[in-house]
Amino acid sequence: MTSSLAGRRIVITGAGSGIGLATARLLAQHGARLALIARSRDGLEAAASAVRTAGSSAAVFAVDVSDRVALERAIAAAAEQLGGIDVLIPCAAALAYGAFDELSAADFDRSHDVTFRGVVNTVRAGLPELERSGGSVVAVVSMASKVPIPLHSPYVAAKHAVRGFLGSLRVELRNRGSRVQVSMVHPGFVGTPFFDHATSARSTRPHPLRPVYRPEDVAAAVLACVRHPRAEVNVGGSATMFDFLTRFARPVSDLLLATYGVAGQRRPEPAATPGMLWEPSGTGETVGSVRGRRSVWTAVRLAAAAPLDAVDSVPALRRLVRLVR
Repeated sequence: MTSSLAGRRIVITGAGSGIGLATARLLAQHGARLALIARSRDGLEAAASAVRTAGSSAAVFAVDVSDRVALERAIAAAAEQLGGIDVLIPCAAALAYGAFDELSAADFDRSHDVTFRGVVNTVRAGLPELERSGGSVVAVVSMASKVPIPLHSPYVAAKHAVRGFLGSLRVELRNRGSRVQVSMVHPGFVGTPFFDHATSARSTRPHPLRPVYRPEDVAAAVLACVRHPRAEVNVGGSATMFDFLTRFARPVSDLLLATYGVAGQRRPEPAATPGMLWEPSGTGETVGSVRGRRSVWTAVRLAAAAPLDAVDSVPALRRLVRLVR
């Protein structure tokens, strides 16, 4: 498929499963050249195979994003193999599930280190390459960066920190006249293996709150931001609703989160042990035990907000017509 992404050099973290893998597949279909980073070698090999099937190529690096030195080496090697970097897509994150006073200090800190410090490490290592190419950061953040989701306190704290960090970075870059753009994609709950592999302080694993969306919808939002950078975009009508309620009707938001937000996550299946915090969890799958649905709101939002590419405008409009019929 020929598109405006042909030959673009893109690095994705958290690429071994879920949203990262769905994003790699989609970008490969549009001709991007990829470097994939994750902890799981098996997940990376599956991801590389999917990228090759989509008609592109991928360099793979089995690295923990919280290991700054190892990540710097991996991103330097990726830049050498690709001949530079045009886009960084930080997507790696790790969930510790349970009430704050149930979570061990080690689990809390580890979730924060992977989810927040991993983004900082990625941007620190890749920013000089982006300055040279005039490229962009397109970070997969979360509605948890805006909404206090219960039983996810270290993850929520980390995502709030990511949003604050990237917002500050954006205005600093603008102040010095940098060509580097910073975009954030904020999904609602997505049907990936993420929740199946969460480290849990309880005997059971969490259930994503409904409505649950497809990882492909998040990948489409990432693609839109790679093509036409924008500061922030929500994925899923529920993410936008909770964002609005938290800003303008916090008592209503808090009530919903304290009731449905807790009860809706209960699930009888046993938790993974020790879970994603302490071992690689990427399996090369985009979909988890709970499957998501298409977000019509997101499709309409992206189609309405983005300039129409000459190559893709007609197919995009046809897909949108099929969605709303």
